[in-house]
Amino acid sequence: MEYVVVVLFSAAVFAAVILYLALNQDQREKWLGFTFFISSIGGICIYGTAHAFEATNLIAAIFETVVDVGRMFAGINNVGAFEKMVGADSKWMIPFWIVHFLAYYSLASAIIMAVAKGMLKKIRTFFLHINDVELIYGITENSLTYGRNLSGNDHTSIVYVGTNANGKETQISQMGGLLFADSKALNPDVSFLHRLSVKRGKSKFRLCALSNNIDENLDYAVKVLRALEKAKVRPEQTEVILYGYEEHNGDMLQAIGDRYGYGTVRVFDKAELLARLLMQKYPICDAISFDEKGKATCDTNVLLIGFGRKGQELLEKIIINGQFEGSNFKVKVFDSHGRNTDGFFRARFSTLLDNYDISFENADGRSRELALYLEENIEKLRYIAVTVGDDRMGREIAMNILEFMRTRGINLPVYQCCSDCIAKFEVGKLVERYSLFDANILYTGTMDDLAKKLNHYYMNNSASPKKNWADCSYFDRMSSRASADYQAALQKRLGVCNGQELPGEVLENLAKSEHLRWNAFYYASGYTKMDMETFKKRASQAKENSKLRPSKDTEKKRHICLVTWEELDEISECESSLSGKEVDYKQKDRNNVLVIKGLLEK
Repeated sequence: MEYVVVVLFSAAVFAAVILYLALNQDQREKWLGFTFFISSIGGICIYGTAHAFEATNLIAAIFETVVDVGRMFAGINNVGAFEKMVGADSKWMIPFWIVHFLAYYSLASAIIMAVAKGMLKKIRTFFLHINDVELIYGITENSLTYGRNLSGNDHTSIVYVGTNANGKETQISQMGGLLFADSKALNPDVSFLHRLSVKRGKSKFRLCALSNNIDENLDYAVKVLRALEKAKVRPEQTEVILYGYEEHNGDMLQAIGDRYGYGTVRVFDKAELLARLLMQKYPICDAISFDEKGKATCDTNVLLIGFGRKGQELLEKIIINGQFEGSNFKVKVFDSHGRNTDGFFRARFSTLLDNYDISFENADGRSRELALYLEENIEKLRYIAVTVGDDRMGREIAMNILEFMRTRGINLPVYQCCSDCIAKFEVGKLVERYSLFDANILYTGTMDDLAKKLNHYYMNNSASPKKNWADCSYFDRMSSRASADYQAALQKRLGVCNGQELPGEVLENLAKSEHLRWNAFYYASGYTKMDMETFKKRASQAKENSKLRPSKDTEKKRHICLVTWEELDEISECESSLSGKEVDYKQKDRNNVLVIKGLLEK
């Protein structure tokens, strides 16, 4: 029986050692540093005392100790010397063999990693049969950062696909990942899915297409989708995270009804996500003062430097998130190349530009014009953002503005949208940064948590929040995001998410602010105000057509509620009398405030 126990436990320990070496290299290297330290100190203590026990020559004992400690790492021991001191049956023989095992473990690890890469790849491939599979297309610094953030998940195997590894194989190996660059991996079919052990009813499969080429990302996602369909993998097992254009790419990849697709689709536009991340982490309302009734007591003056793709996206978000009851809104934009890049923006957002105080200066962020503007307006400014496209230049501009303010005793943060992160610069403080490729943002989609719950509330059906979110249109998603981001920030700023009932005046001011936000969102979506004659005609038709919404013409992008708060009563009364349904548009704004308050408190 003793023989069986020894053999089985020895095999189990050996297998555990080998398997551990195949896993996360970052953790393994920390552990190896620990084992090397313990085995070295333990060896010196063991052999030092053993050789000193019967030493006739102290110098010789020292060198014998050093030699025996070195031999430990080659798997050689001098057990006889130690047994003479403690006896062959002594309990001290247990720590003796533990120290030798740790020394052997250190050497074995180095040998395995140096000459047995093929074996490790097979071991990691074996785990594909057990774990969920995270397939990452595109080998970039961002995708590697994303993979490292996921590597701590014990139930997920990370697989990279790409040709431009450029020496990054070691980094992928360190996170316990696999790298495939063959034609089957680059042009995936059913056989490639079999290699990944992706099949019907087995675990979860997630594709993250994160290369810098958004067209290649979409093409690869489509190829994988076709392979999944041929392999008859259930849509609910699958998910895709795609760097591309959400408005154009999202719906075509989503499983809807009988159409095969990914169970969950998250397509992100980097510029749009950066702008949202900035508004969530550093909302404009935090820079505004409010009275005890939730009404702004200062104007919202914003300076935006840079009007490329990110600057245009950020301006849209700034307008939507910068509307507050009691405050006048104004934005000044500086960009020396603005006239060459803003054509499509002006065409798409003409109603936005017509309805808000937005002025443009065709000058650089380091120009005399900007310095003069700051001299005249710095004390009025509430929010400064830099989005010039060049991270180094943007930082230089931010530092120049901070130095300008410091000499005038003004302490206003300067925010920068970098290529893959946002940053906050403030006098006397360390720079704060939030990366887009944080696993919590892309992997779990935490940025949309509140928006999903809000959308689920308004769907009012038996489906799950995840299912409702997957099925809703791009416009509805953006609407839920805009409302959730804005109200969450404003209510936290005012401290009303405390479980207590909102005082009437506070609720009314929050509802007025919500209506201002709603107007800005619809203008940003290209809507214009519907004329009363058209509205009355549609309201009368709604009696016989229950699906017709009198107030909103989606096809022509017109809405009757693009008016002031005071005008909503007239519209509500008109629609109620003509359609035969009780309508109160002011109450809808109040309800939206209360719903988000309840969701935040949960």
